[in-house]
Amino acid sequence: MKRYHSIDLGKFFAMLGIVFIHARAFEAVQVGEMDGGQLDTVLKVFARFSVPLFFLASGFLFSMKENSGERPFHYFLSYIKKIIFLYISWFMIYALYDYGKIAWESGGLINQQTHEYVSSLLTREVFVYGVSNTQYHLWFLPALIWATSIVFCFQRLQAAGVLLTVSFFLHLLGLTGQGYSQLYEIPFNTRDPFFFGLFYVSLGSFIGMNDQKFEELASRISGSVYAVAIPALFFMQLLERTWTMEQLAGNNEEYFFFTIPLSLAILAALLKYRNIGKGTFFNKIGRNTIGIFVIHPLIISLCHLALAALGLQWWKQHILYGVLFVPFVYFSSYFLYQWLQAGKQRFFHPGKGIQWEEKQTLKKS
Repeated sequence: MKRYHSIDLGKFFAMLGIVFIHARAFEAVQVGEMDGGQLDTVLKVFARFSVPLFFLASGFLFSMKENSGERPFHYFLSYIKKIIFLYISWFMIYALYDYGKIAWESGGLINQQTHEYVSSLLTREVFVYGVSNTQYHLWFLPALIWATSIVFCFQRLQAAGVLLTVSFFLHLLGLTGQGYSQLYEIPFNTRDPFFFGLFYVSLGSFIGMNDQKFEELASRISGSVYAVAIPALFFMQLLERTWTMEQLAGNNEEYFFFTIPLSLAILAALLKYRNIGKGTFFNKIGRNTIGIFVIHPLIISLCHLALAALGLQWWKQHILYGVLFVPFVYFSSYFLYQWLQAGKQRFFHPGKGIQWEEKQTLKKS
């Protein structure tokens, strides 16, 4: 299978954007006339390409690998089982962490607060939206499971184009659950597998099924066009957010209409320059962003608890906190997850050397 090193680089920056959105590093910063809350909002809008790009990349790589093998259903089952296991494992880890945190704050292991928390875990929404405590980010995993499963079924039915069309209109309808709620207010969260994830996974998968054609098309566009178009689309996304959230008083701002061409432009640039970043530390991290993804909210929560316990919450108002907190969370999450993986490998396979994921990938390519 053809190797797209550039996608690893794109995942590196997309993961950085996700960490920034969740860290809210500049939210309380006040330096002179600078309002940290407004700066944080603007930068978060620019980072909104991150989750769509991960959905696109997941769909793209899934179809590429599925079509390159002789047992597509076997690959599909293996792929889905890995995501399910990852979701269940980290859901339980965060459930235990949040239970302990609530018990400590409420002064008892069994009380009304802990009972309400346990009850919140036993709902059907866990299979679609996840839980909105420290594991709020894990919604991405069930969304990816649902979206990939639907995409695979439509591929087997030779109806990938039909699904792409249907998912596009579902996505447009989902915008009314975001910033366009004045047009038609959907009474539930549309940041989900069906109104959000399905379109981008389907689009990425469709491109992956026709990767040669799309790569040729992306290569015809000059680098100067990408250099102008991508920043312009970032700016249009910011204007759209300002209009929908402030003028239309929208409900949510998880994604926007201009996120579609922006994400497509970024993916096209990555297809054109598919060897960019090859062999760099950035790509090494990009191949392992799943570790940063699952663990970074835990790092953020522990840091906030430590600052509160030490009486250092004023530090959140300092400009250095805004500048340094996101890189700290990002790289500490990466190294902590690698350490955990190494420990797991030694525990379950004590007689074998550690085989890092990036080395396995390079060996296969």
